Amino acid sequence: MICLFIDTTFKDVSIALVEDNTILASINKSIPNEHSIYTVSFIDDVLKEAKKTPDMVDRILVVNGPGSFTGVRIGVTIAKTYAYLLKKDIVPVSSLKMLALGYDDEYILSLIDAKHDNYYLALYDSNYNEVISEQFNNISKVREIIDKYHPRIVSNQEMTIDDMVIEKRELDIVQIVNYYKDVKGMNVHLVNPNYLKLPQAMEEINDKRS
Repeated sequence: MICLFIDTTFKDVSIALVEDNTILASINKSIPNEHSIYTVSFIDDVLKEAKKTPDMVDRILVVNGPGSFTGVRIGVTIAKTYAYLLKKDIVPVSSLKMLALGYDDEYILSLIDAKHDNYYLALYDSNYNEVISEQFNNISKVREIIDKYHPRIVSNQEMTIDDMVIEKRELDIVQIVNYYKDVKGMNVHLVNPNYLKLPQAMEEINDKRS
């Protein structure tokens, strides 16, 4: 099975073509605010490097958030377009869960910095079941979780919380593909971005309407 992996949720855009535990070709580049310009060409480049055509892809894995509002939207839109036109399976991937994959600690806390001492977070057990569901919350909640569970902490970027330095997690794309390989593909029209929190501008519009 050949899987096309698409992740545009962070500053780094990660595109990979994976077959039978082997990465055939991949691109990982930091292109802040330029995801819409390069993502499609990166997919083309990966296919060409692997000497594959789009119709040879069996399924598409797309990271649908949470993360950058614009990045998530772009990645999901591109993945859905490919899946629809090529009639391929599409599977949404949680950005928080993919950060935790590969660890077997009793508890794993995934954190994505949402600025101003706010975070997207989720707590998983060693089998990657949710102990605390994905949510948008503040630093107080993060400290509460750390004090109660003493988890391994993983993040998409280097950050410091109190005296703890948390290193950036490098994605294990093969691990991610293997985890989701038995997940049934969804109807392409049902795959949507998982923002967890609306952008500030949209929240202000909703407040005015209510």
